[in-house]
Formats: sequence, structure tokens, C-alpha cells
Amino acid sequence: MPMPDIMHTLKIHVSPDRVYQALTTTEGLRNWWTRDAVLDPKVGGLGEFGFYGRRFVAKVTIEALEMPSRAKWIVTNSAWPGDRVEFELRPEEKHTRLNFAHRGFAQADRGYASASTRWASYLFSLKQYLETGKGTPNPDDLDL
Repeated sequence: MPMPDIMHTLKIHVSPDRVYQALTTTEGLRNWWTRDAVLDPKVGGLGEFGFYGRRFVAKVTIEALEMPSRAKWIVTNSAWPGDRVEFELRPEEKHTRLNFAHRGFAQADRGYASASTRWASYLFSLKQYLETGKGTPNPDDLDL
């Protein structure tokens, strides 16, 4: 039986290069996802992302970086039941199409639903950050 994946698609009105930088640098991630972010932006590099005073910490290893079209992480701790996070970028007429996937969930349960909702919220924060200069990263994110 196939495992459920979280998938979102989003149109962002900036170049793929700008989206890529927001996804693959510590500074970029701190502006839309979590202010408690550290990322070594190279294949094999490590990332650590804290949320809610570090009550939740996700650790990743970068599996792929293809500027400006793709970034892929492997989750290396038990933060999520899903273990692969992928960002794919496609230039379109005057914007970038971001296709996001968080793969590897064993079942579509409450944890899956929570992760899907939170990813959607943070991806809108990414869009807002890139288009207006101000995102809503943790701890300034929505109380879901």
C-alpha cells in the first residue's frame, strides 16, 4: 500500500533564484519558516530547525541541491513520521511555481494532518516574505 505524501503547489511572484535562496540559506529560512534555523547549504550539509522554544526540533541532511530548481532533505531525527522534504522550482511567465512534497508518512493520521496544515501555513509565509519582505516564521506564525 502506498504511503501518503503531503504535497502543495504555490505561485510566487519572484524569480526562481530568489525562491531558491530563501529555501537553501539560514538567513532565508529564518525569514519565513523558523527564526531558530541553522543550515549548511551543501549536499551532505546538516540543518537544525527549532520551534516553540525548541520543544520541537527537526534535523535534516541535504540530499540534493540543484540551483535554482531543486532542494531535497532527509529528516534524520524523529521530528516527523515523514522522512523526505522536497522543493522543486519551475519558472513560469512572471513567477515561480513551487512544488513541495513531504514524503514517507506511514499513515494519514493526526500527525500527518498537523504537518500538512503547518507546511501550508509556512509556505504562504514564504510567499509573503518573498513578495512583501515580511514572512511569519516561528515564533511569529499562526496559532494552529
